[in-house]
Amino acid sequence: MNKRANRVYWLLIIMILILGFSFIISGIRKEKHKNDNDNIDVENMETTTNNESVTETTTAETTEEESTTEGTTISPEEAQKKLEDFYGGQVFIGDSIMSGFANYTFKEEAPSWLNSVIFLTKVSWGISSALSDESGPMYQGKAQKVTTSLGEIKPERIFINLGINEMNGLGSPGYSIDKLISKYGELIDSIKNAVPESTVYIINITPCTEEKETSTFSNETIKEFDKELESKCAEWGVEYLDLASEFGDVLKPEYSSDQFVHHNDKAYSEIWVPFLEKLALAS
Repeated sequence: MNKRANRVYWLLIIMILILGFSFIISGIRKEKHKNDNDNIDVENMETTTNNESVTETTTAETTEEESTTEGTTISPEEAQKKLEDFYGGQVFIGDSIMSGFANYTFKEEAPSWLNSVIFLTKVSWGISSALSDESGPMYQGKAQKVTTSLGEIKPERIFINLGINEMNGLGSPGYSIDKLISKYGELIDSIKNAVPESTVYIINITPCTEEKETSTFSNETIKEFDKELESKCAEWGVEYLDLASEFGDVLKPEYSSDQFVHHNDKAYSEIWVPFLEKLALAS
């Protein structure tokens, strides 16, 4: 009897131990499964975060590309066409400074859009001369009044640069900036009568070198003339182009062919051409 009781006792002990171990093993498995799930969540979270970062980066890069595209200027081909359309067949009127520009167009480095510009220029010419000279600049083999040539050409745009030759006369009795401006107004009227559909651009007088300034022929006088000219352009219904400011207060010797008022190829290529290109491309 005692032996049987002992067997039952030990049997119960063994069963309790087995159950205890089962609970412990089950708990360990649950904890491991939980940790595995936690790790998976962390990995998923990191993956999601990384994906979001990639998406944000991609979006940022796309936006930057779009911004770059939006800020990109027109292609060289489009710019070339626009310049040719703007200046092709149009007329530039002037004195020896403009004649120098006409000569520059034949140089190898000159832009091709200048090839079809029509120049009506004459050395030692001025505002009064352009108004009355019956033997003006040559056009198609004839020396004739500038308005006659304009009437034959009928350009869409006319660019005028005159007045530097008359600056020396400003010190003479009875001769003043006001009278010279008045003559300019008469010239504009005569051009508008000859070609009423044309848009007229007046290019102001550019400075002289500091070394050649005199009491009457000075950069201050030129600035005074240009200021009066600008104020009249709106009244005349023409466009005022401030080329002089591109040269600064004085004409630097490196841009002058005679160390006085005339321009060299460097001036035409580095100042005139960019100035005119900017005007056309902004239109």
